[in-house]
Amino acid sequence: MRRRQATPAVLADGRALGAAMLRRLFIGQCLVLALHLAFMPAWLAGLAALVAGYRALQLRRRLPRAGVVLRLAGVAALTAGLWLQYGTLGRMEAMIGLLLGVYLLKLLETHTRRDARVVVLIGLVATTVAFLHDQGIPVALGALLAVAWLLHSLVCLAGASDARLAWRESAWLLGLSAPLMVLLFLAFPRFGPLWNLPQAERAATGLSDEIAPGDIAELSRSDRRAFRARFLGDAPAPAERYWRVYTLSDFDGERWRRATAARLGLGRGALAAEGRRSPWPPSGEPRFEAELLLEPDSRPWRPSLGAPLASDERLRWLADGTVEGLSPLASRSLLRLSSSGQAPGWPDPLGARWHTRLPEEGNPRSRALAERLWRETGGAPRAYLEALMARFGEAPFRYTLTPPRLTSRDRVDEFLFESRAGYCTHYASAMAVLARAAGLPARIVAGFLGGERHPDGHFTVRDYDAHAWVEVWLDGGWQRLDPTAAIAPERIEQGAGAIEDGGEAFLADSGFSPLRMREIGWVNRLRLGWERMEYRWQREVIGYRDQARTALMARLVERLHAFWETLLGALPGRGPLGWLAGLAIAAGLLAGLGGGLALAWRARREGRDEALRIRRLQAWLARRGLPPREGESPAAHLRRLAEAAGPAGPALRDCAHQLERLRYAPLAAAERRERRRVLGRRVAEVRRRLPRHRAGG
Repeated sequence: MRRRQATPAVLADGRALGAAMLRRLFIGQCLVLALHLAFMPAWLAGLAALVAGYRALQLRRRLPRAGVVLRLAGVAALTAGLWLQYGTLGRMEAMIGLLLGVYLLKLLETHTRRDARVVVLIGLVATTVAFLHDQGIPVALGALLAVAWLLHSLVCLAGASDARLAWRESAWLLGLSAPLMVLLFLAFPRFGPLWNLPQAERAATGLSDEIAPGDIAELSRSDRRAFRARFLGDAPAPAERYWRVYTLSDFDGERWRRATAARLGLGRGALAAEGRRSPWPPSGEPRFEAELLLEPDSRPWRPSLGAPLASDERLRWLADGTVEGLSPLASRSLLRLSSSGQAPGWPDPLGARWHTRLPEEGNPRSRALAERLWRETGGAPRAYLEALMARFGEAPFRYTLTPPRLTSRDRVDEFLFESRAGYCTHYASAMAVLARAAGLPARIVAGFLGGERHPDGHFTVRDYDAHAWVEVWLDGGWQRLDPTAAIAPERIEQGAGAIEDGGEAFLADSGFSPLRMREIGWVNRLRLGWERMEYRWQREVIGYRDQARTALMARLVERLHAFWETLLGALPGRGPLGWLAGLAIAAGLLAGLGGGLALAWRARREGRDEALRIRRLQAWLARRGLPPREGESPAAHLRRLAEAAGPAGPALRDCAHQLERLRYAPLAAAERRERRRVLGRRVAEVRRRLPRHRAGG
C-alpha cells in the first residue's frame, strides 16, 4: 500500500497561489477598503471589483496575465482619477487614495507567496492609515477585524493548511500582543506628528468669520456636532451658555466681518498675543473651567464661555475677547479652558470710532428710527437700549427658522419695516446697526447658545445651536444684549428645536438623525448610551495624553501604597519584623505569579512539541532513579520501564506509541492535535500513578 505524503509545514515563497488564497487576499482588501470608503472616493470600490474580476478570469485561463503595459495603465488611470478628484496629489486624502489604489492593483501581479506577503503588509499599513480619517469606535472595531483577517492570511501563507488551526494561531498571536499593546499605551506618552500633510478644508461647524442676516438659520437644518464640553466645577445655567467663537465688527451694509490685523493692514501683534494666559486684563476671577473635546476643523477657532482667560496649551488670544489655536485641528482634540462667563471688560484696541462705523449711505429709515428713539429716551444709553429691546419684543416681529429672503440694498430697513420676521442674525444685525446709529459702540458675536446635557454631565453642542448676539460698550465694559431673549425666550431656555415657526426646517438636512426620535424613550436611551460611550472613548482613550498618564500612574502608586499599608496593618507588629514579613509576603506573591506564568508557558510549549514533553518526562523519571540506558531511544526507554511500573505501565506504553506516531506517521493536522492531547493526558497519568518507592532499572 502506497503511503500518503505528509503536507510540508512551510511552502516555498515561489510556489504559485491558488484561487482560495487569492480570494482570501481580496476579502482582506475589501475589509481594509471599508475603513476608508466614508472618506474616500467610492470609485475605489469599482477598482477593487475590476481587479478581482480580471484575476478570476485569468485563473480560468480566459485572460492572460496582466503585463507591464496593463499594470502601468492601471497606475496612470489611478493617478489621473485622484488628480481629477482632488486637484492635486500633495494632499493627505490624495496620498491615501494612491496607497489604496496601489494596494488594490497589486493583486494583478500577485502570483507567488512572496507577492501575497507584500499585499498583506501593504494592507496592514493601509489599516493604520485609516486612523488619520477617524479614531472612533466603529473604525477601531473595523481595524481590529481587518488586522485579524490579514494576520490569518499570513498564517495561511506560512503553510497552515487547516483553517481552524490558522484561526487559532491568529487568535494566539493577537492575544500575545495585547498585553504589550496595553503596556505601551499606558506607560509611554503619545508623541506629536513629525510632519503635517496638507488636508482638505474640513469644517466641523458651518460658522464662518463673516455672516449676513439669515446665514445661521441654515445651520438649524444640520445636527453635525461642533464640540463637546465637560465642566470641572459648576455647570452654567441654560441662559448662561453663550459660547463665543467670532467677534464681527466690520459692517458694509450687508455683511458683518471680522476685523483682523491682516485685513486692516496692522502688525501681527496689534490685536493678538500668544501664550497660555490671556494678556488682556480680566474683569474678575475665572468662573467656568471646561474641558472641550473639539471636532476636526480646517479653521483654528476655539469656543469659550464668555471671555477666555487661561488654557493648558499655547493659544492665540485676540483683543476682541475670542481665542484661536495656533493651527487647525487635524483630528479630535482635548482643550482645557477657563473663562469669565461674561463679555470682555476691556476696550477693543480699534477704539470706539471703529465700533460706531456705518456705511455713509443706506438704511435711512433705520437711522431715522434710531434718532427718534434717542431723543425720546433723553440720550440715555441704557434707556435707549431698553427701548430697542422692548420694540423687538412687540408684535408683529416674530422669530422663525424660515425667514423670508431680503433682496433690497437697505436690508436692515427691509427687515425692520417690511418682513419683520427673522432668525437670530436678523435681530442681532438690526440691533447693532441701531446702536451704532445712536453713537454707541456695538459689535456682533457669532457662536453657539445652549447644548444638549447628557446624563453623565457633559454637553454636546451641534450646528443647530449656532447663535448670534450683540455686545455694546456701556459703563466701561462690553455688555451682552440678545434680542432673541425678547422675541423667543424659549430659544434661550430650550434650544433651536423649541421654535415652532418654521419648525419643519429644523434638522431638514439630517433626515436619518436619531435626534428626530427623541420623544421615543428607548430610542433616545440608546442614542444617549452610544454618545456617552463614544465620548468616553474619545476623551479617555484617544485623548490619553501626558497628563492622563501621570494621573493614572499616580493612582496606581496610591493604590499600591494603600495595599501595602493594609498588609502591614494585618501583621502583629509594624516594626522591622513587620516590614520583613511584608517583604516576604510580597516576594512570595511575585514568585507565585512568576511560577504560574512559567508553568503556563511550559504547558504551552509542551503542547506544541511532543519531543520536548517526552524529554521532560524522561528527566522526571531519571530524578526518581529510572534513567535511560546509553543509546536507548525514548520509546524503548518508556516501554522498558512499563514492564515494572505497575499501574503506570499502560500509560508509559501509550506514551511510547503516541510519540512514534507523531514523529514518523503522516498525520493530518486535526489528528496530530488530537494525539498531542492524548499524549499530554498519558504523561500526567504516569506522573500520578508511578509508585514513589520504585527505583532502579
